[in-house]
Amino acid sequence: MKKINRRKFIISSLSGLALATLPRFTYASSNPDVVVIGAGAAGLAATNYLIQQGKSVICVEAGNRIGGRAVTDNTIFGEPYDMGALWLENGDINPFKIYGEKNPKFNMYKERSEEQYAVYNGDKRTSQEDRLWKIYEGCEAGIAQTRKDVAPIDVVPFQDQKWFDSAHLQIGPWAMGKDFSNYSCKDYNFDYEFLESSDWHCKEGYGSLVADMYKEVPVQLNTKVSEINWSGTGVKVVTNKGTIDGKKCIITVSNGVLSSGQIKFTPRLDVEKEESFSKISMGHYNRITLKFKKLFKKKVKDFYLYYKIDSQNAPSPKGVVGSINVSDTSLCMFDPGGDFGKELAKEGDKASLDFTLIELRKIFGSKVDKDLIKSHVVNWSDNPLFLGSWASAEPGAFKYREILRQPIGDRLYFAGEATAKDWGTVAGANDSGIEIAKNLVTSL
Repeated sequence: MKKINRRKFIISSLSGLALATLPRFTYASSNPDVVVIGAGAAGLAATNYLIQQGKSVICVEAGNRIGGRAVTDNTIFGEPYDMGALWLENGDINPFKIYGEKNPKFNMYKERSEEQYAVYNGDKRTSQEDRLWKIYEGCEAGIAQTRKDVAPIDVVPFQDQKWFDSAHLQIGPWAMGKDFSNYSCKDYNFDYEFLESSDWHCKEGYGSLVADMYKEVPVQLNTKVSEINWSGTGVKVVTNKGTIDGKKCIITVSNGVLSSGQIKFTPRLDVEKEESFSKISMGHYNRITLKFKKLFKKKVKDFYLYYKIDSQNAPSPKGVVGSINVSDTSLCMFDPGGDFGKELAKEGDKASLDFTLIELRKIFGSKVDKDLIKSHVVNWSDNPLFLGSWASAEPGAFKYREILRQPIGDRLYFAGEATAKDWGTVAGANDSGIEIAKNLVTSL
């Protein structure tokens, strides 16, 4: 089996959760060199680098924690639960993997891939799994081989085959947060070529890694930005706690937030820049996490469950992919995404849970219900701090990647997973923050 290329830069809504309390910082300067908006990986990395270079920085974060879309909760299930980012992709060069290996408080390990999966047809392990992988690889090859800025649905083969929905689910909603009709082959190809090395896991959670690595970075929490005024020689960043006057600004919030208009730009940005926020659009991803007594006890850690689904080749496949005993815990995660996942989310958490249990009963029968201890559902697109999972180009919109990356007036700079070379990943966001900070230092 070819290793599946998974995009897992997932987000979570943490309102009301009992997470570790982080220190509150006050403004370091009334007129900093740089104002950084957002304390995800990109914002933290940029702030950390600029401080190391002796620059004055104020980093503001609308939420009550650092880490952005990488967060680990230890309270809901009593063990590490990555509600957001999970896989440490590109492990050979991933800065968080490197940090974790050097820190004895973290247990890092490389994912075994090919032998850690099961494919079911009904309630039995199927002998037809080779058919699934043939269709999967054919679809992925169809996407990878085209250089056109078109939707995968326009180029993938096997659309009339019985296992097509299962392959579509893996390459579309699970890998991208979008269906075959909703993202650009050209964007996927960039991702396809870039990611070469193995994935890694952290037993203590990816979110824990990010929070620990940047625990000393000063951040003003619960500080929401409503306006960025760049009409003068510097910037005025208007927040619920007052206005910050700075020389330059690094914006690391999600494209979901930028396209929503939550932050007003004065003067207004040019049309193409505004369009880049919506054309490099957010995918949708639910996470349904289940803890069982016995159901998967005998399975190895980080085991993947696939199955034959039949949604009559619907535009958005109606199914889930399972990640079993994730990161050496007893937790099992089932992830519907794309338009179908969005429909489930609108119906509420119970609908998402019920659908997942229905799918599992097809495979394991009623023992699913008997063995279920606890569950938790995250609606990735409902959090106003993110409004989606991760960003990818819509069909015909690949050119907006570069437009999104461009600074404005030598005062407004953009960083984050959507602007990264390794887009859609925590490590990519981190690298984008450092790259922007390096470029910015030379102009201060």
